[in-house]
Amino acid sequence: MITVILALHFMGFVSLETTVTFLYVVGIAMIVAEIGVVSFGLLAFNGLVALFAAYSLQVGEVLLFGIPVDWNIVFGIGFVEFACIVSGIAIHIWLRNLKTDTGTEGMIGAKAVILEWTGKRGKVRVEGEIWKASSSHRLDLAPNDEVTIEAVEKLQLIVRA
Repeated sequence: MITVILALHFMGFVSLETTVTFLYVVGIAMIVAEIGVVSFGLLAFNGLVALFAAYSLQVGEVLLFGIPVDWNIVFGIGFVEFACIVSGIAIHIWLRNLKTDTGTEGMIGAKAVILEWTGKRGKVRVEGEIWKASSSHRLDLAPNDEVTIEAVEKLQLIVRA
């Protein structure tokens, strides 16, 4: 956000006064947002960078603790932060798309081995645990046959051959 505002200013699309105002507002908003959002200081740091950029544009000197700083450093910091945010979002999306491994949701689609079966009901073994199982229609299954778990209702598995 900060680098976009600065880039628009340096390309001549936005005036100096508008750029400084936007940067002050964005900087303060990011520092205030850090209170309610857990970003481990990333928003507050961006807010300070925005305030620094606004002050530097307003005064006309780019000094940090008396040391001259080039705008390339500000854009470099912005690029690194953008890369961190994009990689964080990509990791989050990747983790959300993983199949559930635990709980009843993780059992759906898994294979179970028949221990005993009569008509529509029986017992199956899933990952070392013995469960009661049933089917919507009559199945001719023998011990050690494999079935697929379709659903879990309370403590009973619904299976299909």
